[in-house]
Amino acid sequence: AKIDLTQDLLKTDIPDSKAVEEWVMHYFPKALRKNYKSEILNHRLKREIIATMLANGMVNRMGPTFVSGRMEKCGVSSAEVAKAYIIVREAYDLISLWDEIEDLDNKVPALVQLKAKNEISRMTERAITWFLSRSGRNLNIEKDIVAFHEGIKIVRKNLGSLVADSHKTTIEQTTARLESDGLPHSLAHNIALMPLLSSACDIIRIAKQQKADLTVTAKAYFELGDHFHLDWMRQQARYLPADDVWALEALEGLVDQLYSCQAGITVKILKDMNGSLPAKASVKTTILKNWMKDHGLQAEQIEPLFQELRSASHLDLPMLVIAEQRLRNLYGG
Repeated sequence: AKIDLTQDLLKTDIPDSKAVEEWVMHYFPKALRKNYKSEILNHRLKREIIATMLANGMVNRMGPTFVSGRMEKCGVSSAEVAKAYIIVREAYDLISLWDEIEDLDNKVPALVQLKAKNEISRMTERAITWFLSRSGRNLNIEKDIVAFHEGIKIVRKNLGSLVADSHKTTIEQTTARLESDGLPHSLAHNIALMPLLSSACDIIRIAKQQKADLTVTAKAYFELGDHFHLDWMRQQARYLPADDVWALEALEGLVDQLYSCQAGITVKILKDMNGSLPAKASVKTTILKNWMKDHGLQAEQIEPLFQELRSASHLDLPMLVIAEQRLRNLYGG
């Protein structure tokens, strides 16, 4: 997998990007990096070193079948998968998180470190898939890192005042559990945020398109996710049995569609409330409640369906598909 990916990368302009120069810098000892930066950046094997280091990193972090899996799922080239990986890696500051986990070698059980890395990998996979299938344009490594890095930082910093109480409780419980496993509080908290941060790219894109404040967009996004049971439905879909590859593909597609619903309804709410949105969001901000007063009749009509779903003794794929279709009707998706 590493050899094939390295050869693919050498056929692209990715090794020439300034965003990946650190790979060739870190290939050399620290003393050389300090005194011979110019020589390293002009090394005759610079492209080969970067391609090899990038391929090794991707396979080590995401697994040997990740690239081929994303290529098949999203209909893209290995180069596009690599670009998305670099963007997510930098925009989410994943290097510092990985370093913190690896610094705990021989200080906490290896299983604790592996679980923390798996949480990051799940978020990374979803974010990479988003860039490959939903960004709506060709990827630009340098520009996209800049465009998303600050927004992700803002969402991460303000999550405590943006998410519903149920999410806050989950974050607190997960943080406490990870701390009891031996992780430092800051690292445990950041790992606990991973499932929610996977939606940051959608939130940032919507805020830019609608020219809305990022925290207001995030508040609306998370409020409607809780109100319309979207997080709960995605969780149920992930635990449904899949007897073959087609069933698995259908379930993964449903989860993707539920994320699309959340984004689509967020856009509708922002459009409907244009001119009456707050300048910033806070703990007390209730965007969905205000929207429901004037635009929530159709939303109220589908509430009995969710009550029936949540009280059902057994859920299956058709039930969740029907719920997703009703939600899609709310924004004309």
